[in-house]
Amino acid sequence: MNGQHATLADVAARADAAFTPSAEVRIGAEVEWLVFDRSDLTRRIDASDAARTASGELPAGGTVTIEPGGQVELVTPPHDGPRSLIDAIESDTAALANRFAEHDLALVPLGLDPIRDPVRTLEVERYKAMERHFLDVSPAGVQMMNLTASLQLNIDFGPDPVQTWQRAHAIAPLLAAAFVNSPTTDGTEFQPISHRMRIWAATDPTRTRPADPDPAAWGNYILDARVIPGSATHTFRDWLAQPTPPTVDDLDRHIETLFPPVRPRGYLEFRMLDALPATGRRAAVATVWALMTDHGTGDVAFEAAHKLDDPWGLVHERGTGHTDLHETVAHLLDLSARSVRPIDPRLANAVTTWSERPSPARPDDVGDWVLGAAEPT
Repeated sequence: MNGQHATLADVAARADAAFTPSAEVRIGAEVEWLVFDRSDLTRRIDASDAARTASGELPAGGTVTIEPGGQVELVTPPHDGPRSLIDAIESDTAALANRFAEHDLALVPLGLDPIRDPVRTLEVERYKAMERHFLDVSPAGVQMMNLTASLQLNIDFGPDPVQTWQRAHAIAPLLAAAFVNSPTTDGTEFQPISHRMRIWAATDPTRTRPADPDPAAWGNYILDARVIPGSATHTFRDWLAQPTPPTVDDLDRHIETLFPPVRPRGYLEFRMLDALPATGRRAAVATVWALMTDHGTGDVAFEAAHKLDDPWGLVHERGTGHTDLHETVAHLLDLSARSVRPIDPRLANAVTTWSERPSPARPDDVGDWVLGAAEPT
């Protein structure tokens, strides 16, 4: 605990530390699922029930946390490459899916729950404060907390954090479009877009908008984000100017609530990917690894991304229904498959398979569609 008053120098120090170079590049994941009762899809699974069901050691050493709406999150340690990460995810996923199946519960890798209402069931003060803030700022924040699930990939910066950050910033909207898996909000209409990312974008733009491509601007992102809890106009910069300024602990808690699509934390967090089925997970891990470690492939993707006008706008409004974005995403996935094929043909095949998936079509029954996405047991 650090109760000393925070200063601009403390903000600058944390902003600098967020871009730490590394001699090696490792990759890890945070894999999320929605949890459904197979016999009653409308039943809300309480966070405490999800935690009890998930408890116990996992074969590959992952750990489990529970999100506010009862979503289950598997957190892996960092791995030296994509294959070992994927093997670890699949091993721990199988164990978790079997634990939930014993209670007739399904782990469903979809980015957005299209059936239930957003209700927080996790009694943690941080999430209570976030809920109060989002109810004041935007109802989308309550949906984000309780109805969404993602695949977050974490990767080291390597020796050149500035180049790595700028590349990640450029390709982030392409990755969001490539790995959409939340095509509907309520089962009445299906679109090739990430409704999950649209919800995140609307939650509180001061903390969810894309960060600046210049790493030096990260300090201003921290300062200009609204405080939780606080008024809709109370930024951290405002708080520093108050007679009773925030403490260093307040600063650290504030930074933890910033959620741009790519977040620097001493390594990179790719936060724009929807929760994905096994093939999609393999493809996403392989693609991020290829684009961030194969500099020739990454440079080509960087240039392709900069040819699009307002890529995040395209992602949110049209997705791969937009011809230029669709072609650029297809190019990115082809580049990634070719990059990883010499080291792991199975991963390359996963990328190709994912790139060839059909566009979403409205199913006859949204419940059958949800359960059809569940992890096998």
